[in-house]
Amino acid sequence: MSGTLVVVGVLVALAAVVVGLFALGAWYRRHPSRRGASAPGAGLMTAAYDEVFNPHAMLARESIDVEQRLVAPAPTPDGDRGIAGGRIRLDVDGA
Repeated sequence: MSGTLVVVGVLVALAAVVVGLFALGAWYRRHPSRRGASAPGAGLMTAAYDEVFNPHAMLARESIDVEQRLVAPAPTPDGDRGIAGGRIRLDVDGA
């Protein structure tokens, strides 16, 4: 009888530790000001986790990455003085 109570007590304590670790992890993720610089590999683990368990977050991260890699439009050679205002200006040298 007492052996069974010890096993049950150990299992309850182990379950409490596991639940406490999950709660601590959730609290830690929600308070970024409380943590320091993260490890470089943390993003890799987050991406793998999101790909399996949260595909919408993975798709959002991919679209943000694509938008950041888009090329900015180049300025016109004449500094936007030619057709930028909706009209075309032709300069003709003496013929």
